[in-house]
Amino acid sequence: MGERRKVLLTGATGFVGAQLFPVLQASGFDVVGGTRNVESAKKKFPGREFVQMDIADARSVREALRHCSAAVYLVHSMAAGGDDYERLEREAAQTFRSAAADEHLERIVYLGGMPPQGKPSRHLRSRMTTGEILRGGSVPTIELQATMVIGSGSESFRMVRDLAARLPVMVLPRWAESLTEPIAIDDVTFALAHALQHAPAKSRAYPLPGPEKLTARDILSRTAGLMGRHPRMYGVPVITPKLSSYWIRLVTRGNHHVTDELVEGLRTDIVAPDEGYWKLCPEHERQPFDVAARKALNGEESDLSTGAILLETAIDRLSPKRQS
Repeated sequence: MGERRKVLLTGATGFVGAQLFPVLQASGFDVVGGTRNVESAKKKFPGREFVQMDIADARSVREALRHCSAAVYLVHSMAAGGDDYERLEREAAQTFRSAAADEHLERIVYLGGMPPQGKPSRHLRSRMTTGEILRGGSVPTIELQATMVIGSGSESFRMVRDLAARLPVMVLPRWAESLTEPIAIDDVTFALAHALQHAPAKSRAYPLPGPEKLTARDILSRTAGLMGRHPRMYGVPVITPKLSSYWIRLVTRGNHHVTDELVEGLRTDIVAPDEGYWKLCPEHERQPFDVAARKALNGEESDLSTGAILLETAIDRLSPKRQS
């Protein structure tokens, strides 16, 4: 694997893909991003190479993979909403697995979700199924399983940031005490690039935990503290994740379909049984939560100016209509 290889990066314009692109280039790969709209992608990321690829079209996937020796799979359908996104993600994984085999790829690296301690949400179940499908093919596939990824542009962190920025008082249900291991986007991109070159040749799934075990309460409190805010937090055991997602919709800017699924996934602890993939690269020092969160906040600082307007809109929605 010493020679420079060509890698197809799917989801190249998304949160993880956009930040992974230059990391792969710096690691010695020739990178081409797979996207449905090449012209739009080139305008957003000038200087990067893109190829047309529709994950629902097997022919376009094979064409995109041609002349590539490896691929990073970052395809998600959850943000589009609808009840059939699990089916869409299964079919996408099956299409990609077959095309990768046809084009004789050496390796696939997939960023999935870490299995929870209890029953998985639909989102996590779909992520886990995708990993099983890819690892079940003939092309060796390394699956890295993460929880919340901390970075500018992350839907899950944006939800946390908006809540911490806009609410002076938070009513936290019991699920806010569930444990997770958030991880910095810089650590995720390092691991994905590393797995393309150094992971074992056989298909395998590895947890990708962050360096700290934190509750949702911890994450909200520490994020607020980094912003100079100290909201009061009160525990209320009777609020369900479904009910919580309704009021979160009112005060956050994230995709509502994604928000609902992410909150549903907080019902149970999501922690790794061990260091997972980090045992293969012990020299890498993961970023503490506060460092990763501060970098993410700095990256999205300009967006916070719209917070007051959105909060006023949320309050107006909850207020009784005035009689004229």
